[in-house]
Amino acid sequence: MTHIYDLIIVGTGSVGAATGYYAAQKGLDVLEIDAYTPPHTEGSHHGETRIIRHAYGEGGAYVPMVLRAQELWNELASMTDRPIFEATGVLNAGPADSEFLRTVRETADSYQLPVDEYNGQTVREKWPSWNLPVDYRVLVERGAGVLHSQNAIKTYIELAKKLGVTQLFNNRVVRLDSDSDDNVAVVTEQGMYTGRRVVVTAGTWVKELIPDLPVQPTRKVFAWFEAESELAAKNGFPAYTIEDRDGTQFYGFPATNGTIKIGRHQGGQSITSPTERVPFGEVGTDVDEVNQMTDMFLSGVGSIAHGESCTYDMSPDGDFIVDQAPRFENITVVSGLSGHGFKFASVLGEILAQEAAGIDVPFDLAPFRLKRF
Repeated sequence: MTHIYDLIIVGTGSVGAATGYYAAQKGLDVLEIDAYTPPHTEGSHHGETRIIRHAYGEGGAYVPMVLRAQELWNELASMTDRPIFEATGVLNAGPADSEFLRTVRETADSYQLPVDEYNGQTVREKWPSWNLPVDYRVLVERGAGVLHSQNAIKTYIELAKKLGVTQLFNNRVVRLDSDSDDNVAVVTEQGMYTGRRVVVTAGTWVKELIPDLPVQPTRKVFAWFEAESELAAKNGFPAYTIEDRDGTQFYGFPATNGTIKIGRHQGGQSITSPTERVPFGEVGTDVDEVNQMTDMFLSGVGSIAHGESCTYDMSPDGDFIVDQAPRFENITVVSGLSGHGFKFASVLGEILAQEAAGIDVPFDLAPFRLKRF
């Protein structure tokens, strides 16, 4: 007789790993599937670290979710000896008329989040390495910081296994079908598995399974630079997002082990297959893309130590997609995280688990539904 799982998770990266753990907590019979063994470098969760911001420049709709996400990251940290969250603070800087900075300020005020305000001159008094224009607006969120992404996924997977989740890794899903009983048949390279519900958190190449999604895979790069000790978290240097006058945004982290990680949010190359996600340095613009930040805004940074490539799954408007998959009533998809999704992985996992368990979700997900397109 065919075993029918309560929930099958297709893609056990950031959101998928969290979903498996929270679904198992709710007593569901769960199967996690991934084409590789997570954490791995084939998705969007590698590179060691991610920033978590609460006063959210991308819009107020995200704030209730990211505040819950922080609570869940703190809970996860209490269950492991691995570093999960580091409260470094996050510095947000840009032109005085920046819409991003205006929204950061508004969301901070609306949710009473502790934010200190500087300008390009006064911020240098606290962190002399910043070379920001004098008229720049600088908002430093003290309670925000850095997530250790690969540690988090590893911990979720281990905890899920202890709760009885079945894990089938190194097994690619090739097709999703409905069976005669309106369950979902998940067809993989190693066999077929059946679930009452399925969540697809397959990242960049989700359209191989759900072709109708408006998602564009985009190759991105980031790099680690040699850095002076004054840029280290232990010396009070924060994580940061910096906006140029043309709207280009850079992000980065305090230095660890003598290097500092920096990337650029915009740019990159639209791609159509995994083979096009070539390593760092194989596209002529890679070095220039990450060098701009240090050239313009930050001193105390040396040459590139090494770099990596990754992928964004971009939605048309840069906002998330959290919705029922087209043509499937019992498949939910999370996609289009557009390069700012990891910080939400914990709460998105909890939301997907609540939906699978028939529990009302305490957030307004209307801004993330497909009908907006």
